[in-house]
Amino acid sequence: MKNWFVLVLGACLLLSCQRGASPTPQGAAVSPPDATFPAPRQNSERTWAGLLPCSDCQGIDTRLVLRSADGRRDYLITETYVGGAGKNSFNRAGTWTEVASAVDGSAVTTYILDPDRGGSQRFVLQPDGALELRDGDSRTAEQAIEYRLQRL
Repeated sequence: MKNWFVLVLGACLLLSCQRGASPTPQGAAVSPPDATFPAPRQNSERTWAGLLPCSDCQGIDTRLVLRSADGRRDYLITETYVGGAGKNSFNRAGTWTEVASAVDGSAVTTYILDPDRGGSQRFVLQPDGALELRDGDSRTAEQAIEYRLQRL
């Protein structure tokens, strides 16, 4: 009974959102909110880099590489702690996924590192091609710019 109610409520919301919307051109792809994209068929590699804030060092020099090859999605992230004591460079590798959602009426693409593990990192694609690291904390626009990696 509960699932039926949620299904009907979702259908009503979907129909009400489509009122007044311009029709989608024939052949155009439409992704529902919070849709996970299938792995791309083509091989690609995209790289971002930047200096992220650090509470006990001068910053974290970060380089993120997202790879798609033969239907697999892998990433490599290298983090170097600038001015920190001890070992200061770390590599981490794993899988990633891409999720589309709508925020304030705008389409948003989020890349999630290690989506099957707890504590996964989320990067939101910005209009300028940069990635913004997101977590549970809400940030002001001025703070958010500090958490960006620029596309190389």
